[in-house]
Amino acid sequence: MPKMSLSDLKAMLASERADALAAVSSSKLSSERADAMDYYLGDMTHDMPSPEGRSRAVSTDVADTIEGLMPSLMEIFGGGDEVVRFEPVGPEDVAAAEQETDYVNHVFMQANPGFLILYSFIKDALLSKVGVVKVWWEERSLEERETYYDLPDDGYAILAADPDIEIVGHSARPAVAPPEGDETLEGLSMLHDVECVRARSAAGVKIEPVPPEEFGISRNARSLRDCDYAFHKVLLTPAKLIAQGYDKAQVDALPTYSAITNTEEVRRDTVNEYQYTGDENNKAARRIEVTEHYVRMDYEGNGKAGLYQVTSGGSQGDILTKDGKPDIRPIDEIPFAAMTPVIVTHRFFGRSIADLVMDIQRIKTALLRSMLDNAYLANNPRVEVAEQFASPETLDDLLVSRPGGIVRTRQPGGLNWQQVPSIAGQVFPVMEYMDATREFRTGVTRQGQGIDANSLLNQSATAVNQVFTAAQARMRLIARIFAETGIRDLFRLVHATIRKHGDQAQTFRLRNEWATVDPREWKTRNDMTVHVGLGSGGKSEQLAHIMSIIALQREALVAGKSNLVTDQNLYNAARQATRLVGLPNVDQFFTDPATQPAPQARPDPEMIKAQAHAAQSQQELQLTAAKQQADTQHEAAKMQADAALAQQKFEHQQRMALLEHDLKLREHTMMMAARAAELAAQPGPDGQPRALDLEKILGALAQASAQAHAPPHPKGMRVVRDAAGRVSHVEPMG
Repeated sequence: MPKMSLSDLKAMLASERADALAAVSSSKLSSERADAMDYYLGDMTHDMPSPEGRSRAVSTDVADTIEGLMPSLMEIFGGGDEVVRFEPVGPEDVAAAEQETDYVNHVFMQANPGFLILYSFIKDALLSKVGVVKVWWEERSLEERETYYDLPDDGYAILAADPDIEIVGHSARPAVAPPEGDETLEGLSMLHDVECVRARSAAGVKIEPVPPEEFGISRNARSLRDCDYAFHKVLLTPAKLIAQGYDKAQVDALPTYSAITNTEEVRRDTVNEYQYTGDENNKAARRIEVTEHYVRMDYEGNGKAGLYQVTSGGSQGDILTKDGKPDIRPIDEIPFAAMTPVIVTHRFFGRSIADLVMDIQRIKTALLRSMLDNAYLANNPRVEVAEQFASPETLDDLLVSRPGGIVRTRQPGGLNWQQVPSIAGQVFPVMEYMDATREFRTGVTRQGQGIDANSLLNQSATAVNQVFTAAQARMRLIARIFAETGIRDLFRLVHATIRKHGDQAQTFRLRNEWATVDPREWKTRNDMTVHVGLGSGGKSEQLAHIMSIIALQREALVAGKSNLVTDQNLYNAARQATRLVGLPNVDQFFTDPATQPAPQARPDPEMIKAQAHAAQSQQELQLTAAKQQADTQHEAAKMQADAALAQQKFEHQQRMALLEHDLKLREHTMMMAARAAELAAQPGPDGQPRALDLEKILGALAQASAQAHAPPHPKGMRVVRDAAGRVSHVEPMG
């Protein structure tokens, strides 16, 4: 069977596109998404036109609900520096899987605007039933214009020899003035002014959210993986198409995409972009409609259906020629990821959050308008005027309504102002009921937006927390659906695209370290975990959980369970805690044990415990011995001090006794001398003074006195006298 002809292929693609579910072919899908966009923008003139002079107020429940979900969902997916993690295939593949995880997150968040991609991806899903993201490998040539002045000859030669540089302007002049009359300039050094264009090639993964109205898929498709046809309509300039290698003559012949005719595109436009008619004077900037078809077909005619990408241009669907041949290329898979917030089982398109809220917005808008119209009538009530009380001026005065204005009547009290009953008391409960219904359907509650102080007046903290947790369950379910469908497929496509087209190793800074990444060595990653932080609450709750885990790790180590908690476990917990507090550079605070030498083997905890007990006992014995020795030395010192004090006291008493003895001896001697003189002066028998030998008497008296009044001394002691016979001191005998 021969290969399919271009005319047959063109007809088949036109038929497939016309039958696909998309804005251009499904009026129901297009109108529902267009209405959702109108409701989001607060434009309800199509469904609820307002009569002249009546309230035009709109309750923006669709926008409030979607914008209420966006912060939590963006925090879940884009709040950290790691959106996705690839799991290793085997134990020897752990380091490679970590490097691939870091590199893919780097490509998504750094090389591409990852935050904005996630924002558009999620918001399109919440508003337009399905969010779509496209992933492809893009190779482009970049040109930089450079100008050099006063280049010497060797510098100019280097520029001229560089194959990536095209010299577009050049002038030269002698470096020094030539000799007078010499016009040949031979042998002189020259200075060159050069204007050049440096060309360099760049390649990498390109990720871009797709507007829902530009994407279409086969009606019988259940998912992107098993669908047989999908298309993507893009608007490109001729310059970009020619730069990609498409035939210039064919591109120039394609018509300009002059106006947006699709209802959904018109509703999405808020600044009248659909009125663009193209600038025919700037041919390179005009927009051309290009359609990329992804179709499963038997193009080769061998009975085997394969997946192909075919590019056509213009409204007629002419197949474009690229690099001299039709742009028909076999591909491995359709390069799109899609997700919907409310899955309709066995269908590609689900329900959007706008679908759940639009009827509530209509009801609340009707209630709000009626209440405001009631207030306007209360401020400007109708008046009853009796004809007999009315004058020609009365009606004129009533027709001019102004604060403080006067109304002239024929008689006082001739006007009766009609009392307009207020309906606010009946409207507010109904609006509260509709708000409760909206919260039940979507999970976006007022408490979820920030707990109102009044909500705690008549409720316990536990009751408020239960309401908050129940409301968050729907939001967490939406996040889990996004994680397991669109976001998982998105990163699987990014990984596969890098692995297929990355043909050389590159050096990048990952985790604050320079690493060489070679996608040619990567494995096929089917096991992938999307980190969404579900079940852990916000960052504060997650941090509390991490601190609880760290406490459990500490208790395990204290109990000696070193086989339960390793250094790497401790580092992982510390790294997660550091990131949760908003510090992405973990290496400033903790060092990865995997980058450090292996620690020494830890001794047996029981042995450590026994050694500690023995050391404690030995220390107690040493303290007891030291205390006893100190007590002994203290007692000895005390006894020695007491003995010295007793000796001093004894010597003092002896000196006092000797002094007292000498004093008494002198008194006795003087008394005896006086007695002897008295005896010598007395008359004898003959009546004459006695002539006695005074010296003998005195000597006898002194000897008697010395014997009778010897100084007292203890037993075994003797008295020592000096040369004059006076008592010197007392000392032991022998």
